[in-house]
Amino acid sequence: MTLRRSRLAVVASTSLVAAALALPLTASQSGAAPAAPAASAAPSGEAAAPRPTDSLTMPWQAKYEAERQVAVEKRLRNGGSGESQKIGKDTYGRVAQSGTDKIFVVLAEFGDTRHSAYPDGGTTEGQEPATTYDGPLHNEIPKPDRATDNSTLWQADYDRKHYRDMYFNRMRTFYEQQSSGEYSVDGDVTAWVKVPFNQARYGRNTCGDIVCNNTWFLIRDGLAQWTQDRLDAGQSMEQIQAYLKTFDQQDRYDFDEDGDFSEPDGYIDHFQVVHAGGDEADGDPTYGEDAIWSHRWYAQIEPLGTGPADGAQLGGVNVGEGGVSDASGANVQIPDNPTGVWVGDYTIQPENGGLSVFAHEFGHDLGLPDLYDTSGNTGGASNSVEFWSLMSQSRGTLPGDPGIGDRPQPFGAWEKFQLGWLDYDVARAGRSSTHVLRPGQSTSGSAANGLITILPDKEVVSQLGEPAADGGERFYYSTSGNDLDTRMTAAVDGGGELTATTRYDIEEGWDYAYLEASSDGGETFAGVPTSVSFEGEDASGLNPDGTGISGTTDGAWVDLTATLPADTDTIRFRYRTDSAFVLSGFAVDNVAVDGETVGTAEEGDTAFELDGFTTSTGTEVEEFLNAYIVDNRQYVGRDKQLKHLYNFPDLEKKPDTVEFFRYAPGALISYWDTSYTDNNVGDHPGSGQVLPVDAHPDFVHYADDTLARTRVNTADSAFGLRRIKAQTLSNAGREFTVPARRAQPVFDDTRPWWFDSDEHGVGTHPGFYQPGWFGVDVPQTGTTIRVVKVAKNGNMTVKVGRSS
Repeated sequence: MTLRRSRLAVVASTSLVAAALALPLTASQSGAAPAAPAASAAPSGEAAAPRPTDSLTMPWQAKYEAERQVAVEKRLRNGGSGESQKIGKDTYGRVAQSGTDKIFVVLAEFGDTRHSAYPDGGTTEGQEPATTYDGPLHNEIPKPDRATDNSTLWQADYDRKHYRDMYFNRMRTFYEQQSSGEYSVDGDVTAWVKVPFNQARYGRNTCGDIVCNNTWFLIRDGLAQWTQDRLDAGQSMEQIQAYLKTFDQQDRYDFDEDGDFSEPDGYIDHFQVVHAGGDEADGDPTYGEDAIWSHRWYAQIEPLGTGPADGAQLGGVNVGEGGVSDASGANVQIPDNPTGVWVGDYTIQPENGGLSVFAHEFGHDLGLPDLYDTSGNTGGASNSVEFWSLMSQSRGTLPGDPGIGDRPQPFGAWEKFQLGWLDYDVARAGRSSTHVLRPGQSTSGSAANGLITILPDKEVVSQLGEPAADGGERFYYSTSGNDLDTRMTAAVDGGGELTATTRYDIEEGWDYAYLEASSDGGETFAGVPTSVSFEGEDASGLNPDGTGISGTTDGAWVDLTATLPADTDTIRFRYRTDSAFVLSGFAVDNVAVDGETVGTAEEGDTAFELDGFTTSTGTEVEEFLNAYIVDNRQYVGRDKQLKHLYNFPDLEKKPDTVEFFRYAPGALISYWDTSYTDNNVGDHPGSGQVLPVDAHPDFVHYADDTLARTRVNTADSAFGLRRIKAQTLSNAGREFTVPARRAQPVFDDTRPWWFDSDEHGVGTHPGFYQPGWFGVDVPQTGTTIRVVKVAKNGNMTVKVGRSS
């Protein structure tokens, strides 16, 4: 017998607060670093750089993201309106971004002072060394030779005016278009400020990862220098504080738990740094590993529990704070004028970054994940999202552009839904329905902007572990999920020493199991301290008397002991969870009082009354939301860029030269599977959080018979009524053909759309790219989605039905 239960969202993690407080200032976020550029793929496809994520978060932020996902899924299932969704008692998740957000941008260039921890010549194994160690100042990026380089963005003067136009004209327009007018940005950009140390102090990868938290000190030092510059210019501290507070309009993490995200919390809502010099993500040839990789993170210099007066206590940087830096070396005094306004969340981009990287990083700041494969631990696999989304391959271009990446690829329907910007229809598997969809990048019209077809919940079999060695074949189990209050109760004959065996994996400091005792026949209960009661911070307030059990036994069964009051006549085990971030829960067996067994979990032999608890052999079935999302991708609006996508034809001989190709328009059908939290097909081939179905899953090969990269193979992924023309591209200097394809108007999920092998057979494929990385393996629910008609204005009629 297996246990069946339902979840809205699952995030696997352990401690939040404790992990955040313990995070050292010399380590990176493990396994988390930004995306590698297209140019990092080897010309023959034999090797490629890993692509770990450029959206880094602190452990405590995972709680907020889990709540947001629960809220988004609840909104889809139940409907509703507004920017927040209630998901539990005093718990809300933000489901929509609306109005006008304020962004504060600091332009930072570097001095020449060396920090003793980052001397000249320091190079991490496997990283590209710098060729110089001074600066850089802004406007020092070498001008590219356009005879051999048509990919690098460059201009002679990157002044304040350039970035004001970048942010508050061009990026504002982009986000207004993507949100159909629901959302916009405003703000300010500082003049260039100069921090004392060279870039190595802030960018060198001494932690062994692509992004290390030495970058946090650029946030601190840049803000400290800007504050000092304002004071030197004659502004008062009160004037500076008043100015900074204009950028605090939001309570990003709802610290007062009232569901109102549109109120100040003492933190600048959206803070960005533009640093002098190039991007390590683009393989900066001058500063190598000392260059900073574009990313989003949280500058947790000050720990949780600190923060603005009368505001959220999330730590970070007190704007203007400084002090002595490198006391045993350069002994530099950073200006120290704390303003009381704080910064935590930030994004950082390079001086010559195109609008695409700015828009991509800001997408992270709004809560969107990377949709490319971030499995750097598997060697840098690649999935099929590619140019279909800004959150995968962000760099767009049109004919005549002086370089690539100054036009962001647009969001897909799933990303818009996550931000509350998708005007969508809902269909249900097993029911016939017809829908008219306007083009995904059309900003007006009465037709829907996307279609979400909700499927029967996905069932996933998971293992809790074996029963206790000294138990039977079953054990008592709390079940797992959000907002639980499950119980198991038994009568006992007086108090004494209670013993039991337990195994648990409970969200530390947020969710709890309890042993409770009653002396009035179960009318009232009080908590009983146990040998495994949690002694850490009670972050959720669910453990006021300190008797609760939280954390993990790391899969092992451990002994639990407790002393019951003498007049005890009833005992119970109880399990309580909050509204998000669920772990596997609490298991208990072999319960005895003074050596006398109270009850066992074996069938037909139990003295416990189960109210939400169950008995389990260790096998269970979990249920997850999953759906097909239809996005009408036509050459309309920003999707015109789908006709002019770049490819590096010969990275060895022409590393900075690109050629161009196109994606075929049509209905892009993606499979959204909430049992996954990433798109790492290198770890789980054919499966991920949200991946496009390939309407033409036959593989494209290079001239050497290795598989062409995913961005090429996914060019014909959309379903439609038109035949797709052939294209000729190059790889390692040799031409290959992307063949013509017949029109494919019908998606039927009982047919195969994903393959883990080709004519080379099952197993490792020659070359870098592997068959299982392309497309997605869909569930066989009997659902069909048919493209019926595409009008001249791009509007598409689709029918949802059942396979015959």
